[in-house]
Amino acid sequence: MAFFDDVKKLTKNVADKGKDAIEITKLNSQIGTEKDKMKDTFAKIGETVYMNFKNGNDQGFGDTCVLLQEAEARIEELRNKVLEIKDASKCPSCGTEVSKETTFCPKCGAKLNG
Repeated sequence: MAFFDDVKKLTKNVADKGKDAIEITKLNSQIGTEKDKMKDTFAKIGETVYMNFKNGNDQGFGDTCVLLQEAEARIEELRNKVLEIKDASKCPSCGTEVSKETTFCPKCGAKLNG
């Protein structure tokens, strides 16, 4: 009978380890979710600091915010080059990308090109 008792213990240990593995996976998933929330919150804090900088409130991060402004300017230059290659422009009213031959914006209806 000792053999059957050993088999029962082994089976119970395997089952317990399986349950533990599932629980660990769930907990690690929850940890990942919380880390994502933290990352989003840090990004919101950074965005708030940058928006304050743009509105004249430096808060001691001026040098870093200037780097963001330079990156924004470069992105705008690159977007304009893409539009140039596509022979397109942006609607001045809503910002939708439109062909240069378009007379009215398909999104907002604003008159274009003249």
